[in-house]
Amino acid sequence: MHLRQRPSGPLQAYVETLWYGERGALPHARERCLPTGCADIVVPLLQDHLIRYDHEHGSHARRLRGAIVQGPFDRFGVRGTEGPSAVVGVHFTPVGAAAFFGGALPALRNHTELLEDLWGSSARSLRERLQAAPSPQRTLQLLHEHLLQRLRDAEPPDSLAVLAVAAFRRDPARARVEPVQRQSGCTPAQFIRRFERAVGLTPKRFARVLRFGVLLPQLVRCGPRDWAQIAAGAGYFDQSHLIREFRQLAGMAPGAYAPVQADQPTHVALAT
Repeated sequence: MHLRQRPSGPLQAYVETLWYGERGALPHARERCLPTGCADIVVPLLQDHLIRYDHEHGSHARRLRGAIVQGPFDRFGVRGTEGPSAVVGVHFTPVGAAAFFGGALPALRNHTELLEDLWGSSARSLRERLQAAPSPQRTLQLLHEHLLQRLRDAEPPDSLAVLAVAAFRRDPARARVEPVQRQSGCTPAQFIRRFERAVGLTPKRFARVLRFGVLLPQLVRCGPRDWAQIAAGAGYFDQSHLIREFRQLAGMAPGAYAPVQADQPTHVALAT
């Protein structure tokens, strides 16, 4: 079971999706999680911990007991998928997470930490309430209500970052930082500093991940692959540029890309 819910009211500017996932045991024990450039909260409901690895072949597992926050990633991560699972989560908009984590967002880049380390005991209380909810729908409702409550004391998103993200998203395949920076009226250093504080990634890194994210659904849909044509359509200089970028962000060649499910293009099973 996988449920997705768009938030309502004020949360729409901060949260892309609230989601609930429930599954049995999988045939693989690890997955690559490909970068989205946005932060997430994940709350385990069934299992008592979530597993993260430093790299795909690493033997050391971080067993994070409780809810976690995943900062914005600009490279792939590796998660453990052992046993049955029930989780609920928040996928923030690019500029939304800063309202809930403030100045900590840049330090969370490419890191996964316990939510309790940022929110204190309220993170543990929230998880307990979500675990006690009688249905997935009620779980999502409680999570929505909690985020609304926390939003009351939050600052609005940085207008510069909001406009910059919108400009990059208008044509992700051809997003370029310099024109957006010039339009902002800021110096390059000021623009980078404000954008990174609001999004957690530098503008260049964010634009790179955004272009990569547009590419993935194309790879899911297409059959036989004309890589030169795909590269041109996705905004890469040529086929070799696409392959090099894909290896750096996903840890594999594009020809080896095969998501676990077509509607979850950022999850790729790892053979162990």
